[in-house]
Amino acid sequence: MGSGSTRPNTADDKMIAALERGDQGKFTDRKPPKIKENRLMKEKQARADEARNKANKLKALRLAAEAEAKAKKK
Repeated sequence: MGSGSTRPNTADDKMIAALERGDQGKFTDRKPPKIKENRLMKEKQARADEARNKANKLKALRLAAEAEAKAKKK
């Protein structure tokens, strides 16, 4: 069989080998490159910002309530 050095190892080599065999079906790579989608990253950032804003508003309300409670005690 040999050392396997003539066997296609990259996705491009595999696609070329499939075309040479006459296999015209859809070629899919087992490990496609990871594509970062800006839309998903922006949505995640927006959710994080919204959560931070809510936390800041709740903190402000709590501090205001504590200050009001201290003022009533005096």
